[in-house]
Amino acid sequence: MLKFLFFDYRQVESIEGFVRRLEPPVKHSAEPLMTSEQTWGQDGMTTYGSVVRRPGDGLFQFWYTTRSPKGRLTLAYAESEDGITWRRPRLDLVRVKGRGTNIVFDQEPHGTAVIYDGADPRPDWKYKMLTGAAPSGRISAFRSADGIHWRRAAENPVIGTNPDCPISFCRMPDGRIVAFHRPGFADRRVGRTETWNFRNFSEAVVVMEPDQSDPPNTQLYGMGSAVYGAYMIGTLWVYHTDVDDMGFHKMLGYQEPEFVHSRGSYCWHRTAQGTAWIRVEKDPARFDCGQVQPVSAPVFLEDEVRFYYVGQRGRHGAKDTWQGKGPRAGFGLATCKPDRFVSVTARGDGRILTRPFWTDAPRLCANARIARGGSLRAEVLDVAGQTLPGFSLEKCLPLTGDSVAHEFVWKDSPDLTTLLNREIRLRVHARNAALYSLYSGTVEEARRYWEFRIPSFIAMTGEKEMM
Repeated sequence: MLKFLFFDYRQVESIEGFVRRLEPPVKHSAEPLMTSEQTWGQDGMTTYGSVVRRPGDGLFQFWYTTRSPKGRLTLAYAESEDGITWRRPRLDLVRVKGRGTNIVFDQEPHGTAVIYDGADPRPDWKYKMLTGAAPSGRISAFRSADGIHWRRAAENPVIGTNPDCPISFCRMPDGRIVAFHRPGFADRRVGRTETWNFRNFSEAVVVMEPDQSDPPNTQLYGMGSAVYGAYMIGTLWVYHTDVDDMGFHKMLGYQEPEFVHSRGSYCWHRTAQGTAWIRVEKDPARFDCGQVQPVSAPVFLEDEVRFYYVGQRGRHGAKDTWQGKGPRAGFGLATCKPDRFVSVTARGDGRILTRPFWTDAPRLCANARIARGGSLRAEVLDVAGQTLPGFSLEKCLPLTGDSVAHEFVWKDSPDLTTLLNREIRLRVHARNAALYSLYSGTVEEARRYWEFRIPSFIAMTGEKEMM
Protein backbone atom coordinates (compact mmCIF):
# COMPACT_ATOMS: atom_id res chain seq x y z
CA MET A 1 0.00 0.00 0.00
CA LEU A 2 1.20 3.51 -0.83
CA LYS A 3 0.27 6.47 1.36
CA PHE A 4 0.61 10.26 1.54
CA LEU A 5 0.59 11.77 5.04
CA PHE A 6 0.95 15.42 5.96
CA PHE A 7 3.65 15.42 8.62
CA ASP A 8 5.25 17.95 6.26
CA TYR A 9 4.88 18.92 2.58
CA ARG A 10 7.67 16.79 1.11
CA GLN A 11 5.17 14.59 -0.77
CA VAL A 12 3.23 17.58 -2.14
CA GLU A 13 3.98 19.49 -5.35
CA SER A 14 1.68 22.39 -4.49
CA ILE A 15 -0.98 23.28 -1.94
CA GLU A 16 -3.35 26.21 -1.61
CA GLY A 17 -6.35 26.98 0.58
CA PHE A 18 -5.35 24.47 3.28
CA VAL A 19 -4.07 24.98 6.83
CA ARG A 20 -1.92 22.24 8.37
CA ARG A 21 -2.83 21.32 11.97
CA LEU A 22 -1.70 18.84 14.59
CA GLU A 23 -4.71 16.77 15.71
CA PRO A 24 -4.02 15.54 19.27
CA PRO A 25 -5.75 12.34 20.41
CA VAL A 26 -8.87 12.52 22.57
CA LYS A 27 -8.55 11.48 26.19
CA HIS A 28 -10.71 8.51 27.09
CA SER A 29 -11.93 9.86 30.43
CA ALA A 30 -11.25 12.40 33.14
CA GLU A 31 -10.78 9.43 35.46
CA PRO A 32 -7.81 7.05 35.20
CA LEU A 33 -8.15 3.48 33.98
CA MET A 34 -6.11 2.44 37.00
CA THR A 35 -4.73 4.39 39.95
CA SER A 36 -1.20 4.47 41.28
CA GLU A 37 -2.21 2.82 44.57
CA GLN A 38 -0.45 -0.54 44.75
CA THR A 39 -1.83 -3.60 46.49
CA TRP A 40 1.15 -3.67 48.87
CA GLY A 41 0.50 -0.16 50.13
CA GLN A 42 2.66 2.10 47.98
CA ASP A 43 1.27 5.03 46.00
CA GLY A 44 3.36 5.64 42.89
CA MET A 45 3.44 4.98 39.15
CA THR A 46 5.56 6.19 36.23
CA THR A 47 5.65 5.06 32.64
CA TYR A 48 9.14 3.99 32.52
CA GLY A 49 7.16 1.21 30.93
CA SER A 50 5.17 -0.13 28.00
CA VAL A 51 1.84 -1.47 26.77
CA VAL A 52 1.61 -4.21 24.14
CA ARG A 53 -1.30 -6.16 22.72
CA ARG A 54 -0.25 -9.78 22.50
CA PRO A 55 -0.85 -11.43 19.11
CA GLY A 56 -3.11 -14.44 19.14
CA ASP A 57 -5.35 -13.86 22.14
CA GLY A 58 -5.20 -10.03 22.03
CA LEU A 59 -4.33 -9.66 25.72
CA PHE A 60 -3.21 -6.14 26.65
CA GLN A 61 -0.14 -6.13 28.90
CA PHE A 62 1.19 -3.15 30.86
CA TRP A 63 4.56 -2.80 32.59
CA TYR A 64 5.12 0.24 34.79
CA THR A 65 7.63 1.45 37.34
CA THR A 66 6.80 1.95 40.99
CA ARG A 67 8.58 1.46 44.31
CA SER A 68 8.72 -1.30 46.87
CA PRO A 69 7.88 -0.58 50.52
CA LYS A 70 11.62 -0.09 51.07
CA GLY A 71 11.72 2.63 48.41
CA ARG A 72 13.52 0.60 45.72
CA LEU A 73 12.47 0.95 42.08
CA THR A 74 10.56 -2.08 40.87
CA LEU A 75 8.67 -3.14 37.74
CA ALA A 76 5.01 -4.04 38.15
CA TYR A 77 2.62 -5.71 35.71
CA ALA A 78 -1.08 -5.42 34.82
CA GLU A 79 -3.24 -6.94 32.09
CA SER A 80 -6.59 -6.47 30.39
CA GLU A 81 -8.82 -8.12 27.79
CA ASP A 82 -10.01 -4.85 26.28
CA GLY A 83 -7.32 -2.36 27.29
CA ILE A 84 -9.83 -0.41 29.38
CA THR A 85 -10.53 -2.52 32.46
CA TRP A 86 -7.23 -3.59 34.05
CA ARG A 87 -6.27 -6.03 36.78
CA ARG A 88 -3.10 -6.51 38.78
CA PRO A 89 -2.54 -10.28 39.01
CA ARG A 90 -1.14 -11.60 42.29
CA LEU A 91 2.09 -13.41 41.46
CA ASP A 92 4.65 -15.16 43.61
CA LEU A 93 7.79 -13.71 42.03
CA VAL A 94 8.19 -10.98 44.65
CA ARG A 95 6.33 -11.14 47.96
CA VAL A 96 5.64 -8.29 50.36
CA LYS A 97 4.75 -9.12 53.95
CA GLY A 98 4.29 -12.75 52.91
CA ARG A 99 1.77 -11.98 50.15
CA GLY A 100 2.10 -12.23 46.40
CA THR A 101 2.31 -9.02 44.35
CA ASN A 102 2.22 -7.98 40.70
CA ILE A 103 5.96 -7.16 40.78
CA VAL A 104 7.76 -9.00 37.97
CA PHE A 105 11.26 -7.48 38.17
CA ASP A 106 13.00 -6.01 41.21
CA GLN A 107 16.58 -5.33 40.10
CA GLU A 108 16.02 -1.57 40.52
CA PRO A 109 14.79 -1.06 36.93
CA HIS A 110 15.10 2.45 35.52
CA GLY A 111 13.77 3.72 32.18
CA THR A 112 12.19 0.35 31.33
CA ALA A 113 10.74 -0.51 27.91
CA VAL A 114 9.26 -3.84 26.75
CA ILE A 115 8.36 -5.07 23.27
CA TYR A 116 6.73 -8.19 21.90
CA ASP A 117 9.05 -9.28 19.08
CA GLY A 118 7.05 -11.37 16.63
CA ALA A 119 10.03 -11.54 14.26
CA ASP A 120 12.06 -13.66 16.71
CA PRO A 121 11.28 -17.39 16.22
CA ARG A 122 12.53 -18.37 19.69
CA PRO A 123 9.60 -18.70 22.14
CA ASP A 124 11.62 -17.54 25.15
CA TRP A 125 12.83 -14.43 23.29
CA LYS A 126 9.40 -13.11 22.21
CA TYR A 127 9.41 -10.48 24.93
CA LYS A 128 12.44 -8.22 25.15
CA MET A 129 13.22 -5.61 27.77
CA LEU A 130 15.80 -2.84 28.07
CA THR A 131 16.21 -1.23 31.46
CA GLY A 132 18.77 0.27 33.75
CA ALA A 133 19.36 -2.55 36.24
CA ALA A 134 21.37 -3.32 39.35
CA PRO A 135 24.15 -3.76 40.13
CA SER A 136 25.60 -1.45 37.46
CA GLY A 137 22.54 0.77 36.95
CA ARG A 138 23.44 0.80 33.24
CA ILE A 139 21.15 -0.27 30.39
CA SER A 140 20.76 -4.05 30.39
CA ALA A 141 18.92 -6.55 28.16
CA PHE A 142 16.45 -9.20 29.31
CA ARG A 143 14.17 -11.72 27.60
CA SER A 144 11.00 -13.62 28.45
CA ALA A 145 8.48 -16.08 27.06
CA ASP A 146 5.50 -14.46 28.78
CA GLY A 147 6.53 -10.95 29.87
CA ILE A 148 6.42 -12.03 33.50
CA HIS A 149 9.41 -14.30 34.05
CA TRP A 150 12.58 -12.51 32.93
CA ARG A 151 16.07 -13.83 32.20
CA ARG A 152 19.28 -12.09 31.22
CA ALA A 153 19.66 -11.81 27.42
CA ALA A 154 23.30 -10.76 27.32
CA GLU A 155 26.40 -10.09 29.38
CA ASN A 156 24.94 -6.98 30.98
CA PRO A 157 25.10 -4.05 30.77
CA VAL A 158 24.78 -3.76 26.99
CA ILE A 159 24.90 0.06 26.90
CA GLY A 160 27.17 1.91 29.31
CA THR A 161 24.62 4.59 30.18
CA ASN A 162 22.56 5.01 33.31
CA PRO A 163 19.24 5.82 31.60
CA ASP A 164 17.54 7.84 34.38
CA CYS A 165 14.98 8.65 31.66
CA PRO A 166 12.54 6.58 29.56
CA ILE A 167 13.81 4.10 26.97
CA SER A 168 12.03 2.94 23.82
CA PHE A 169 13.02 0.41 21.18
CA CYS A 170 11.51 -1.47 18.26
CA ARG A 171 12.27 -3.95 15.50
CA MET A 172 12.89 -2.22 12.17
CA PRO A 173 11.71 -3.65 8.81
CA ASP A 174 15.29 -4.65 7.91
CA GLY A 175 15.65 -6.69 11.12
CA ARG A 176 17.67 -4.27 13.25
CA ILE A 177 16.50 -3.35 16.72
CA VAL A 178 16.83 0.39 17.30
CA ALA A 179 16.75 1.89 20.80
CA PHE A 180 16.32 5.47 21.99
CA HIS A 181 17.59 6.52 25.39
CA ARG A 182 19.47 9.17 27.32
CA PRO A 183 22.97 9.42 25.79
CA GLY A 184 24.71 10.25 29.06
CA PHE A 185 23.98 10.84 32.71
CA ALA A 186 22.62 14.34 33.47
CA ASP A 187 22.21 14.80 29.69
CA ARG A 188 18.52 15.17 28.88
CA ARG A 189 18.64 14.64 25.15
CA VAL A 190 17.72 11.61 23.02
CA GLY A 191 20.38 9.19 21.80
CA ARG A 192 20.05 6.29 19.38
CA THR A 193 21.73 2.88 19.37
CA GLU A 194 21.14 -0.24 17.30
CA THR A 195 21.72 -3.97 17.47
CA TRP A 196 21.21 -7.01 15.26
CA ASN A 197 21.36 -9.64 18.03
CA PHE A 198 20.13 -7.88 21.20
CA ARG A 199 23.56 -8.35 22.73
CA ASN A 200 25.98 -6.02 20.94
CA PHE A 201 24.83 -2.41 20.68
CA SER A 202 26.38 0.47 18.76
CA GLU A 203 27.63 3.64 20.40
CA ALA A 204 24.91 6.20 21.13
CA VAL A 205 24.40 9.04 18.65
CA VAL A 206 22.32 12.08 19.62
CA VAL A 207 19.23 12.35 17.38
CA MET A 208 17.04 14.86 19.27
CA GLU A 209 18.00 17.93 21.27
CA PRO A 210 16.51 21.38 21.93
CA ASP A 211 17.08 23.91 19.16
CA GLN A 212 17.02 27.66 18.65
CA SER A 213 13.21 27.77 18.72
CA ASP A 214 13.08 26.45 22.30
CA PRO A 215 13.26 28.70 25.35
CA PRO A 216 16.21 28.15 27.73
CA ASN A 217 14.12 26.11 30.17
CA THR A 218 13.52 23.22 27.73
CA GLN A 219 15.06 19.76 27.91
CA LEU A 220 14.15 16.52 26.11
CA TYR A 221 13.61 13.88 28.77
CA GLY A 222 13.12 10.88 26.49
CA MET A 223 11.13 9.59 23.54
CA GLY A 224 8.69 6.80 22.77
CA SER A 225 8.94 5.28 19.31
CA ALA A 226 7.17 2.95 16.89
CA VAL A 227 7.44 1.96 13.23
CA TYR A 228 4.51 3.39 11.25
CA GLY A 229 4.77 2.31 7.64
CA ALA A 230 7.74 4.05 6.03
CA TYR A 231 8.00 6.39 9.03
CA MET A 232 8.77 6.19 12.67
CA ILE A 233 6.49 8.12 15.01
CA GLY A 234 7.03 8.92 18.65
CA THR A 235 6.07 10.79 21.79
CA LEU A 236 8.79 13.16 22.93
CA TRP A 237 8.84 13.91 26.65
CA VAL A 238 9.48 17.65 26.59
CA TYR A 239 10.66 18.73 30.03
CA HIS A 240 9.82 22.31 30.94
CA THR A 241 12.06 23.29 33.83
CA ASP A 242 11.19 26.02 36.29
CA VAL A 243 12.87 29.29 35.35
CA ASP A 244 13.78 29.98 38.98
CA ASP A 245 15.46 26.57 39.46
CA MET A 246 19.14 27.47 39.70
CA GLY A 247 20.27 23.90 40.31
CA PHE A 248 22.68 22.36 37.81
CA HIS A 249 20.50 19.27 37.24
CA LYS A 250 17.22 21.23 36.86
CA MET A 251 15.09 18.93 39.00
CA LEU A 252 11.98 21.16 39.15
CA GLY A 253 9.53 21.31 36.26
CA TYR A 254 6.97 19.22 34.40
CA GLN A 255 6.82 16.83 31.43
CA GLU A 256 4.36 17.22 28.54
CA PRO A 257 4.79 15.19 25.33
CA GLU A 258 4.97 16.35 21.72
CA PHE A 259 4.40 14.26 18.59
CA VAL A 260 7.54 13.53 16.54
CA HIS A 261 8.26 11.70 13.29
CA SER A 262 11.17 10.44 11.20
CA ARG A 263 11.61 8.90 7.75
CA GLY A 264 14.35 6.68 9.11
CA SER A 265 15.54 6.51 12.68
CA TYR A 266 18.23 9.22 12.78
CA CYS A 267 16.68 12.48 11.59
CA TRP A 268 13.69 13.30 13.80
CA HIS A 269 11.25 16.18 13.52
CA ARG A 270 8.94 17.74 16.08
CA THR A 271 5.82 17.66 13.93
CA ALA A 272 4.25 20.73 15.57
CA GLN A 273 6.98 22.11 17.80
CA GLY A 274 5.64 23.69 20.97
CA THR A 275 2.20 22.03 20.76
CA ALA A 276 1.36 19.32 23.29
CA TRP A 277 0.29 15.90 21.98
CA ILE A 278 -1.28 14.84 25.29
CA ARG A 279 -1.75 17.94 27.38
CA VAL A 280 -1.29 18.51 31.09
CA GLU A 281 -4.68 19.49 32.50
CA LYS A 282 -5.20 22.79 34.32
CA ASP A 283 -7.87 21.40 36.65
CA PRO A 284 -6.05 20.60 39.93
CA ALA A 285 -8.54 17.81 40.65
CA ARG A 286 -7.45 15.85 37.56
CA PHE A 287 -5.01 12.95 37.90
CA ASP A 288 -2.97 14.39 34.99
CA CYS A 289 -2.70 18.00 36.23
CA GLY A 290 1.00 17.80 37.13
CA GLN A 291 2.68 16.07 34.18
CA VAL A 292 2.03 13.48 31.46
CA GLN A 293 4.30 10.51 30.66
CA PRO A 294 3.40 8.35 27.62
CA VAL A 295 4.31 4.67 27.44
CA SER A 296 7.17 3.63 25.14
CA ALA A 297 4.99 2.99 22.05
CA PRO A 298 1.37 3.39 20.91
CA VAL A 299 -0.88 0.39 20.30
CA PHE A 300 -2.33 0.00 16.79
CA LEU A 301 -5.83 -1.50 16.79
CA GLU A 302 -8.05 -2.21 13.81
CA ASP A 303 -9.94 1.08 14.06
CA GLU A 304 -7.89 3.33 16.35
CA VAL A 305 -4.45 4.22 17.65
CA ARG A 306 -4.09 4.13 21.43
CA PHE A 307 -1.66 6.34 23.33
CA TYR A 308 -1.49 5.12 26.92
CA TYR A 309 0.12 7.37 29.51
CA VAL A 310 0.55 8.00 33.22
CA GLY A 311 -0.71 11.31 34.52
CA GLN A 312 0.72 12.62 37.75
CA ARG A 313 -0.67 15.21 40.12
CA GLY A 314 2.80 16.21 41.27
CA ARG A 315 5.45 17.95 39.22
CA HIS A 316 8.96 16.67 38.60
CA GLY A 317 11.26 16.95 41.58
CA ALA A 318 8.59 18.27 43.93
CA LYS A 319 8.29 15.78 46.79
CA ASP A 320 5.10 16.97 48.44
CA THR A 321 3.12 18.80 45.77
CA TRP A 322 0.06 16.60 46.22
CA GLN A 323 -1.60 16.99 49.60
CA GLY A 324 -5.18 16.37 48.53
CA LYS A 325 -7.38 13.30 48.51
CA GLY A 326 -6.90 10.36 46.19
CA PRO A 327 -3.87 8.72 44.56
CA ARG A 328 -0.84 10.62 43.33
CA ALA A 329 -1.10 9.35 39.75
CA GLY A 330 -3.22 7.34 37.32
CA PHE A 331 -3.04 5.35 34.10
CA GLY A 332 -4.74 7.16 31.23
CA LEU A 333 -5.58 6.69 27.56
CA ALA A 334 -5.90 9.01 24.57
CA THR A 335 -7.02 7.76 21.14
CA CYS A 336 -7.26 8.81 17.53
CA LYS A 337 -8.41 7.18 14.31
CA PRO A 338 -5.84 5.67 11.93
CA ASP A 339 -3.57 8.27 10.26
CA ARG A 340 -5.23 11.15 12.11
CA PHE A 341 -2.11 12.74 13.52
CA VAL A 342 -1.96 15.81 11.27
CA SER A 343 -4.62 17.29 9.01
CA VAL A 344 -4.66 19.78 6.20
CA THR A 345 -7.97 21.61 6.47
CA ALA A 346 -9.76 23.70 3.85
CA ARG A 347 -12.42 25.94 5.37
CA GLY A 348 -13.29 27.24 1.92
CA ASP A 349 -11.83 25.83 -1.28
CA GLY A 350 -8.49 24.06 -1.27
CA ARG A 351 -6.33 22.20 -3.78
CA ILE A 352 -3.44 19.79 -3.37
CA LEU A 353 -1.28 18.37 -6.14
CA THR A 354 0.89 15.38 -5.22
CA ARG A 355 4.33 14.64 -6.51
CA PRO A 356 4.51 11.69 -8.95
CA PHE A 357 3.93 8.19 -7.64
CA TRP A 358 3.07 4.74 -8.89
CA THR A 359 0.71 2.11 -7.52
CA ASP A 360 -0.03 -1.56 -8.11
CA ALA A 361 -3.55 -1.43 -6.58
CA PRO A 362 -6.50 -0.04 -8.62
CA ARG A 363 -8.10 1.80 -5.68
CA LEU A 364 -7.53 5.44 -4.71
CA CYS A 365 -8.77 6.55 -1.28
CA ALA A 366 -8.80 9.41 1.21
CA ASN A 367 -8.98 9.55 4.98
CA ALA A 368 -11.03 12.70 5.54
CA ARG A 369 -13.63 14.42 7.69
CA ILE A 370 -15.92 16.47 5.46
CA ALA A 371 -18.22 19.02 7.08
CA ARG A 372 -21.86 19.53 6.20
CA GLY A 373 -22.04 21.22 2.82
CA GLY A 374 -18.45 20.28 2.03
CA SER A 375 -17.02 17.88 -0.52
CA LEU A 376 -13.85 16.15 -1.68
CA ARG A 377 -13.05 15.29 -5.28
CA ALA A 378 -9.95 14.24 -7.20
CA GLU A 379 -8.52 14.03 -10.70
CA VAL A 380 -5.67 11.86 -11.95
CA LEU A 381 -2.89 13.48 -13.96
CA ASP A 382 0.20 12.35 -15.78
CA VAL A 383 3.68 13.50 -14.72
CA ALA A 384 3.40 16.62 -16.88
CA GLY A 385 0.15 17.62 -15.17
CA GLN A 386 -2.28 16.63 -17.95
CA THR A 387 -5.59 15.04 -16.92
CA LEU A 388 -5.89 11.37 -17.89
CA PRO A 389 -8.99 10.49 -19.95
CA GLY A 390 -11.94 9.47 -17.77
CA PHE A 391 -10.37 10.75 -14.53
CA SER A 392 -11.24 14.44 -14.67
CA LEU A 393 -12.43 16.51 -11.74
CA GLU A 394 -15.82 17.03 -13.39
CA LYS A 395 -16.44 13.28 -13.54
CA CYS A 396 -15.39 12.56 -9.95
CA LEU A 397 -18.36 11.90 -7.65
CA PRO A 398 -18.13 14.20 -4.58
CA LEU A 399 -17.23 12.52 -1.29
CA THR A 400 -19.06 13.60 1.88
CA GLY A 401 -19.08 12.65 5.55
CA ASP A 402 -16.41 11.31 7.88
CA SER A 403 -14.48 8.18 6.93
CA VAL A 404 -10.98 6.74 7.08
CA ALA A 405 -11.73 4.94 3.78
CA HIS A 406 -13.39 7.29 1.31
CA GLU A 407 -12.95 5.80 -2.18
CA PHE A 408 -12.70 8.05 -5.23
CA VAL A 409 -15.15 7.07 -7.97
CA TRP A 410 -15.58 8.59 -11.44
CA LYS A 411 -18.65 8.62 -13.69
CA ASP A 412 -18.77 6.10 -16.53
CA SER A 413 -16.53 3.78 -14.46
CA PRO A 414 -13.19 4.31 -16.22
CA ASP A 415 -10.77 1.40 -16.09
CA LEU A 416 -8.68 1.91 -12.94
CA THR A 417 -6.20 -0.74 -14.05
CA THR A 418 -4.91 1.74 -16.64
CA LEU A 419 -3.40 3.66 -13.70
CA LEU A 420 -1.28 0.77 -12.48
CA ASN A 421 2.51 0.68 -12.62
CA ARG A 422 2.89 4.04 -14.27
CA GLU A 423 3.84 7.42 -12.89
CA ILE A 424 0.78 9.51 -12.07
CA ARG A 425 -0.23 12.46 -9.90
CA LEU A 426 -3.37 13.11 -7.88
CA ARG A 427 -4.96 16.57 -7.61
CA VAL A 428 -7.47 16.81 -4.78
CA HIS A 429 -10.09 19.55 -4.55
CA ALA A 430 -11.68 20.10 -1.13
CA ARG A 431 -14.27 22.36 0.40
CA ASN A 432 -14.90 22.49 4.15
CA ALA A 433 -12.91 19.33 4.70
CA ALA A 434 -10.05 18.02 6.80
CA LEU A 435 -7.76 15.63 4.93
CA TYR A 436 -5.50 13.23 6.86
CA SER A 437 -4.09 10.90 4.22
CA LEU A 438 -4.33 9.80 0.60
CA TYR A 439 -3.58 6.19 -0.23
CA SER A 440 -3.87 3.42 -2.77
CA GLY A 441 -4.23 -0.20 -1.78
CA THR A 442 -6.61 -3.11 -1.42
CA VAL A 443 -9.28 -3.28 1.27
CA GLU A 444 -7.21 -5.91 3.09
CA GLU A 445 -4.08 -3.75 2.94
CA ALA A 446 -6.01 -0.78 4.31
CA ARG A 447 -7.00 -2.80 7.38
CA ARG A 448 -3.29 -2.94 8.27
CA TYR A 449 -3.01 0.81 7.96
CA TRP A 450 0.31 0.88 9.85
CA GLU A 451 2.06 -0.98 6.99
CA PHE A 452 2.70 1.14 3.90
CA ARG A 453 5.32 2.73 1.69
CA ILE A 454 5.70 6.34 0.63
CA PRO A 455 6.84 7.68 -2.77
CA SER A 456 10.60 7.77 -3.12
CA PHE A 457 10.46 10.37 -5.89
CA ILE A 458 12.91 8.68 -8.17
CA ALA A 459 12.13 7.12 -11.55
CA MET A 460 9.61 4.31 -11.15
CA THR A 461 12.03 1.72 -12.52
CA GLY A 462 14.61 2.68 -9.93
CA GLU A 463 12.03 2.67 -7.18
CA LYS A 464 10.89 -0.85 -8.05
CA GLU A 465 14.51 -2.03 -8.00
CA MET A 466 14.76 -0.75 -4.43
CA MET A 467 11.69 -2.64 -3.19
